[in-house]
Amino acid sequence: MKFTGELHDVRLINFSVKLDEVLPLVPKQLKILTDKGRAIVSLVDVKLKNMAIKGLPIIKFGYRHLAFRLLLEDHPLEPKGVYFLKSFSDKPFFNFIGNLISNYNLSTGSIKEYFDAVSLKQDNQYIHYALDPYSKIDSNMELYQKIKRIDRAYATEKEETYVIRITRKKWPIEPIKCYHFATNYFKTAKLLGAFKVNEVIHYTWNESKKV
Repeated sequence: MKFTGELHDVRLINFSVKLDEVLPLVPKQLKILTDKGRAIVSLVDVKLKNMAIKGLPIIKFGYRHLAFRLLLEDHPLEPKGVYFLKSFSDKPFFNFIGNLISNYNLSTGSIKEYFDAVSLKQDNQYIHYALDPYSKIDSNMELYQKIKRIDRAYATEKEETYVIRITRKKWPIEPIKCYHFATNYFKTAKLLGAFKVNEVIHYTWNESKKV
């Protein structure tokens, strides 16, 4: 199915992990982007609003979505793609429907936010982060160039790999200070930096295709 919608309050919390930790989670035909022998993962935290199936604009919905996306080295010329390792929301009904019509293996977690501090918990697993929107921070151009990607998103369903092309006019990410980061989803996680998007992003998720 083809979807349209809006991305609000986008945050990208980026960290590196040892390659061996994510290799078993990724289809063999996909090449993982590495930096100094480590893979790069982004926690994407976004409020999805006014989402609709193409052709059914009357029915709209939205929810808070968090996902771990792994950066890939999947094309020599075009913007690089990402592989969705795991996705979360705190709404079981949306997860159920989402898993019927998409390939992103949504699961239910507890999401709490207090000002600029966010916590995601699922059973005994967690990720916490806190941002400081008032402190100035130098732009990490090397990380910026790696993170500024969302053209192709890969996911796995029933041992098959699918790719979705995502259409959006802009992706104006800006650096923001992340002063607290902790997770046990990944044993070797090391914080690299954080970005935010201050604008509403209109986007289209095209139909998935088998790789």
